[in-house]
Amino acid sequence: MAANQQFDFGKARELEAKLKNEINSIKETLRQTKFKVESVREWWKGGSEEGFIRNFENTKKDVEKGLERWLDSYQKLIREVAITKEEQDAALKRALSN
Repeated sequence: MAANQQFDFGKARELEAKLKNEINSIKETLRQTKFKVESVREWWKGGSEEGFIRNFENTKKDVEKGLERWLDSYQKLIREVAITKEEQDAALKRALSN
């Protein structure tokens, strides 16, 4: 006997929208933090401050790319679930038609 499986596409889309908003919020925080990090030039002299700033910028880019990959993976999973559900519904319809 097959297990009863449920999937609420509406809730999945709501979660996707929330995730997008959270990612945008994180990106905005990183953008604001970048300005604070760049301000070290005012009080940190000697050249190493540029390495610090570059390190932050590289980390910021990595975090943003990681968040985008994570969201893309979620969206791909939802599409795959939708395709599987459609295939199962079509198979059930064919079975009931015979």
